[in-house]
Amino acid sequence: MALLPEADHYGFVWTTTPAEGEALRSLPDAQFLRELEERFGACVDGRAGAPAFLRVEDRRVFPLALEFAGRIVGERIALMGNAAQALHPIAGQGFNLGVRDAYELARELLATPRDEIGARDRLARYARRRQPDRIAGIAFTHGLLQIFGVDSSWLSWPRGLALTLLDALPPAKRMFARTMLFGVR
Repeated sequence: MALLPEADHYGFVWTTTPAEGEALRSLPDAQFLRELEERFGACVDGRAGAPAFLRVEDRRVFPLALEFAGRIVGERIALMGNAAQALHPIAGQGFNLGVRDAYELARELLATPRDEIGARDRLARYARRRQPDRIAGIAFTHGLLQIFGVDSSWLSWPRGLALTLLDALPPAKRMFARTMLFGVR
């Protein structure tokens, strides 16, 4: 679940199975809001007893799928961001990966003589530099989906333990956060 601020309201992403998504979409608004509050838990505005969600509009359902380009460069073409890889939003890493793509492409362009911009060998260097981070980002988000996307009691305590350990070990937590922001180098 993700709550995304959008001007004077919030967008909400609820990841679930396709069948449950369709069932939730077809619920009357009041029942959907009850399901949402039950599942989401905390009160959004912080007032005890106040409803967390007041209304719902424009519910949509669409499948999430891992997609990535096998080749991200060609003659005078470079794919980056969601054109190069569309990740599951489980850890919000698609944006970070896209920003790192743009940064690395800009570095390559700035280091390239004007008459060589877009040349295959220059763009191939960009692709080689991006490959480890792209593979790690794709594997990480897909792996998290496999671990946290399964509602299984035998996985709940190891997941909880791993998150508790990460929180209890500040150096590991900093390293993890740094990797999420700046990628694999």
